[in-house]
Amino acid sequence: MPPKLTNNYTSETRNQIKQADLVILICGYDGILVPHVQPGDEIHMAETVHEHLEKISQIPSVRLGVISGRSLLDMQTQLPMPGIHYFCNHGLEIQGPDLNFHHSGAEQLRPAVHEAANTLRIQLRVDRIVVEDRGLSAALNYRAVMENQISSLLPKARNLLASLVRERKIRIEEGRRTLEILPAIDWDRGKAVRMLHQTYRALYPDRKIVLLYVGDDAMDEPAFKFSLETGIPYRVTQTRQTDARYYLKMQTEISRVLKLVREHAPARELEPARERMVL
Repeated sequence: MPPKLTNNYTSETRNQIKQADLVILICGYDGILVPHVQPGDEIHMAETVHEHLEKISQIPSVRLGVISGRSLLDMQTQLPMPGIHYFCNHGLEIQGPDLNFHHSGAEQLRPAVHEAANTLRIQLRVDRIVVEDRGLSAALNYRAVMENQISSLLPKARNLLASLVRERKIRIEEGRRTLEILPAIDWDRGKAVRMLHQTYRALYPDRKIVLLYVGDDAMDEPAFKFSLETGIPYRVTQTRQTDARYYLKMQTEISRVLKLVREHAPARELEPARERMVL
């Protein structure tokens, strides 16, 4: 059972970073590095956040990742920064300097995800909804919908997709004012983060690796759970039902976490373990 959620993360975060040989920092994008916005609105990243990310991406003992439901092309357009691992479509595709991954099972179910998105786009006649087809995943974004419409909107959307769910072609997850449509495979953000962690564990088997993961909704819970084993999970806003260890009071508090990494991560660069010679 995870410890009681608190906001007093500064001391432990600083100590873990200082003791690490390698720090893996993975942050969500929407709602964490940038505020949630209405569909179609322009996204603005705070200058301090962007500056911290740029500096962190250049620290030799830090590996930086950004995780999102967005497509790979969208994320690379939103945040074009060398050295980042992009975890897109909730980790179904990963691209970065040390790991490139595209889930073949998700690719096989791409037509079903596309069908689900088209069904919602055609059948749902509700003002201000946005259906996003991202390729390997899709989403019904109802952030701009009136509150009194949501109680009828969500059951109707689920009913429209019920046959695809029964056929085990898609599954539906709750996001922040979104219904996330994913291929019906055994994959989540936790497994995606574990894959990157294992990559570095293989490269640096005798070194201390600390994983810092910052998320903000239920889809981050598998990654929170894995991060408890390997470092520190943080959740933006407090909630009782979470495996995160600490919470950030608001989205803008991410700057404090980034500043801790920037100031205390070791400046030295790691050398990958050499294969032992067999005589």
